[in-house]
Amino acid sequence: MNEERGKIDIWILLPVLFLLIFSIGAVYSASSSFALDEFSDPMYLFKQHALRVIVSIFFIFLFAKIDYRYLQDAAKPLIIVSILLLLYIFIGGQSSVKGAARWIFIGPFSFQPSDLAKFTLLIYISALLVKKKDYAWMLYRGYLPILFYLLLVTGLVALQPNFSTSLIIFGTGILILFNSNVKKKHIMYTIVALIPLGIIFVLSKAYIIDRITSHAEYTGGGDSNYQLYQAIIGFGNGGLFGIGPGNSLQREFFLPEAHGDFIYSIIGEEYGFIGTMAVLMLFMVIMFRGFKVSKEIKDDFGRYVSFGITAVITAYAVINMFVSTGIAPTTGVPMPFISYGGTAMIINSIAIGILLNISSFRNEPKTTFAEEPEGEVLNI
Repeated sequence: MNEERGKIDIWILLPVLFLLIFSIGAVYSASSSFALDEFSDPMYLFKQHALRVIVSIFFIFLFAKIDYRYLQDAAKPLIIVSILLLLYIFIGGQSSVKGAARWIFIGPFSFQPSDLAKFTLLIYISALLVKKKDYAWMLYRGYLPILFYLLLVTGLVALQPNFSTSLIIFGTGILILFNSNVKKKHIMYTIVALIPLGIIFVLSKAYIIDRITSHAEYTGGGDSNYQLYQAIIGFGNGGLFGIGPGNSLQREFFLPEAHGDFIYSIIGEEYGFIGTMAVLMLFMVIMFRGFKVSKEIKDDFGRYVSFGITAVITAYAVINMFVSTGIAPTTGVPMPFISYGGTAMIINSIAIGILLNISSFRNEPKTTFAEEPEGEVLNI
């Protein structure tokens, strides 16, 4: 692992840094009224968020320097730790936020194991695909062991309950498999088989049904979807150019905890359509450059990991925008690098650091798939 490396992709780094720095002002504006009411200090959440931004930037540069290929050896311990943390929520004195068993509290610190699991799983799947590249196309030796871990982590996250994150995790895993030499028909059979189970799961969870039905009625402004209704008003207030930084009206208790999942609405109110489009364009740059890295990297492990990281970040951004603008029902998915939060921002930043490191190895020799032999008994 001592080969000469190229430069990191600056067009991934710069948009992320801009979003992180921009988030400091956005979170202060969105949270000041709430923080004053809850903590008697309008800068309480701002100070915490600013510190986390500094930590996040540090981790970006740190992991951009660490050879990503070490993760291939660390993949199994990482996924085991993630699974144990997901299990701890159910069996180890679980703690909950707003009724959802998604958080673990250790003293003054709290974190969501799913934030870690969504990336450690894609790293482990990537490592397995490389390890099994000679027979990944086989059903029993290749595909099913990989599918087991994908379904295990997805199921544990869904049962927390955190259905939206579980869908992102499962979808990213499936996309990575499609990008490998796993047989496409095996993947399609899996998707078809899981559709009825997914429908049954959704119908059995009242909170999911409530979000879907309330979304259909959000224009009425009922209590069932008050946040979404107020978020739409925020965009309307902003118009084309916005009402100016720090001048949001919706943050004044009309849009509860606007610094979290609905911060995109505050951006739309204060910076207008122009501001929201600027944020969208930055995420599009990250997406296109990330997938470009995945396409150009010669190493299969780096290709899978870079694809997965880019897909997860993109999915979170798109879903958050869809929710904030009323296109999709509320999900609890934060805006990457902008929404107030600790573990999600820091872990996303670590993932970006890994992606940047991968981008510096795009000139390495190519590793190739093994050809599928003819007449193999397990060619199912």
